[in-house]
Amino acid sequence: MRRVLSFIVCLISVAVAYANDGVFYAEGNHLIPITETDIRVQKEVLTLNREEDKIQVTVYYEFYNPTAAKEVLVGFEADGGGSAPQDSFPQHPCIKNFKVIMNGESLNYTVTPVDRHFESGRKVSYGYFKDGHIEGMPIEQYKKELAEMEAPEAISDYVYHFNAQFRPGLNIIQHTYDFDLSYRQEYSDKGFEGYAYFFPYVLTAANRWANHQIDDFTLIVNMGDRTSFHISPAFFESASQWSFPGKGKYTVNTVSDGKEYSEFHVSQGGIKFHKENFHPDGDLYIFDLSMSFDFRADNTSADNILSTVKSKFYPLVISDYYLKKDRSEAAFDTYTPEQRRILKNLPFAYRGYIFNSKELQDFYESTSWYIPNPAYKADMQQLPEEEQRWVHFWE
Repeated sequence: MRRVLSFIVCLISVAVAYANDGVFYAEGNHLIPITETDIRVQKEVLTLNREEDKIQVTVYYEFYNPTAAKEVLVGFEADGGGSAPQDSFPQHPCIKNFKVIMNGESLNYTVTPVDRHFESGRKVSYGYFKDGHIEGMPIEQYKKELAEMEAPEAISDYVYHFNAQFRPGLNIIQHTYDFDLSYRQEYSDKGFEGYAYFFPYVLTAANRWANHQIDDFTLIVNMGDRTSFHISPAFFESASQWSFPGKGKYTVNTVSDGKEYSEFHVSQGGIKFHKENFHPDGDLYIFDLSMSFDFRADNTSADNILSTVKSKFYPLVISDYYLKKDRSEAAFDTYTPEQRRILKNLPFAYRGYIFNSKELQDFYESTSWYIPNPAYKADMQQLPEEEQRWVHFWE
């Protein structure tokens, strides 16, 4: 992805896609999640693949039903986050190509935009099931909220729901969808301002099934090559529980509340978490660090930029700003020859190049993300055009 991620259109500051893959039943005017007393989750494989400006979500379940065939209402809620533009209504603005396959057959599902329901000032999810059906938000109400907010967004949630026919014994459910990470660039008189996206996924809904756990759970996260991201340790104890099928490493910092803050730096492949008898006590939250950027004209010192480069994989977003200027406007001469040399070699360091220069090698080994790759041979012509311009700029 060559464009600069600056501000998330889909779901504003928290791109929320709460996937509550659980069971429900109707009581009065509510759709309430319950614990299914017979059917257990034997296996789940959750795979997240980022491609360009979207994340492909694939969920594979193996359920076991020890009793007679039964029908269960299964679904999840997708929080609109208050950011669904009118032209997307009644579909979720960020979820596309949603599919459900059970035991080899595609299932029909319904997605319904619903009004948010609040109790004691807090949003709850069960106010939309009335008189035996899910009550959708009418377009008139939607337009009214748009007018009242004086913004191109309205407050709406989305319910995906389907009836699942569980046969005796093993049942396999797979569901997939694409989650758009739309964005727009923002520049001001202060310079460029950018914001990272935030991708959450609810794991705790699995505890609603009979075994109150997932017997065999695997999570695969592939955010692309040369990325840095944080995963909140809400459902795991230590970053050491993750493996790197490709090439990567993690760093651990301690924040003010004393908790560990784990950062994953991946040069190639992704990361993998596996656990048996998995009873998630928290949910999945991914925060992309490599795309986090706040670059202002009054904060462009070499020390600041090199400090940032040390802490995370950097997708050369600086180049989009700098290459719009000539060298004098970009304060090129304020950088020492050694600092310019470090910045010039960033594209090669990202790919694990082992430098003959002790100064360069020492600098990159001091970063949180550098992973030597003896097989990589620096080749200017193999770099993307943007990165070639970057190298030439700093020469």
